[in-house]
Amino acid sequence: MEYKSLSRKGDRIMKKRCIVALGMICSLGIVFFSFAWGADYPTKPINLVVGAAPGGPLDTHARILGEVAGKELGVPMVIINKAGPGGALAASSVANEKPDGYSYLVTSSSTMTANFAIFPNLSYKRTDLIPVFMSMLVPITIAVRTESPYKNLKELLDAAKKNPGKIRSGSYSPTISLVWEGLLKQEKLDVTHMMYKGASEAFVAVMGGHIDCYLEGLTPLIPQIDAGKVRLLAFIGSKRYKHYPDVPTLKELGYSSFSRDFWSGFYAPAGLPTPIRDKIVPVFEKALSLPSVQAQMEKAGVLAQFMGPREFADFVDEQYNFFMGLAKQK
Repeated sequence: MEYKSLSRKGDRIMKKRCIVALGMICSLGIVFFSFAWGADYPTKPINLVVGAAPGGPLDTHARILGEVAGKELGVPMVIINKAGPGGALAASSVANEKPDGYSYLVTSSSTMTANFAIFPNLSYKRTDLIPVFMSMLVPITIAVRTESPYKNLKELLDAAKKNPGKIRSGSYSPTISLVWEGLLKQEKLDVTHMMYKGASEAFVAVMGGHIDCYLEGLTPLIPQIDAGKVRLLAFIGSKRYKHYPDVPTLKELGYSSFSRDFWSGFYAPAGLPTPIRDKIVPVFEKALSLPSVQAQMEKAGVLAQFMGPREFADFVDEQYNFFMGLAKQK
């Protein structure tokens, strides 16, 4: 009896050891396969799905980076434009792709942050996509026509205090509007804010005197600023733009809580293998560090800005919490 008991015990031990060994072999096989996959990647064209129409800053910077990175990787990068509210259409498209490193979402900050505070029934979840890297900052301005009596933001806000409900502002971006309305609420200002369907409609409204100020990305305003038709009062982001060094930021003016950087970045379908991510990220980091790329992006009115996967993920989480908080205050 004792002999049989020991035999059974030995069998159990051997079985456990075999299971552990088999598990280790499988794990090593998966790791080896992943690294081998990463080593071969890429072997075909890579799709960059842009959440905006052709010609804008998001599309322009994707084309600039795609050309440089494609040459480095030895495969073409194909730009696919899927315009839609806050990049939602593009996000849904990429979320349904295989996480094999051949489809990336290039989109604005709204897509993975403010959209969830603004739109109740999005066709994608935050967990469907993972942040790969940040690629640019988008200077957002508070602007007036040059004939406006307001020479700076203080004069505009003082006028709003003295004339409740008389000052009118406008934008076509729900995300920018959330930040602006949060600032107005903090300052207890009664300002009528108009939402427009597009940038051109909002611009026509401010130039026609239908609204007193306009909140917009810098890019489409550059020709109007250079032509002397528009005056900038402030940048919403944390950095001054070197081509307009006299224009302060909200942070410098004492509104640090609402000094938000609007940005763009690359996302991938959830499940992207780490070896693939680790191969492609340095390529784009190098591209963003090139003076020629930075100059092209500045010409388009945006700033090259790299942030790696982990830091970018934390940053996106913070931005998401900020916008969700603003939405609850409305």
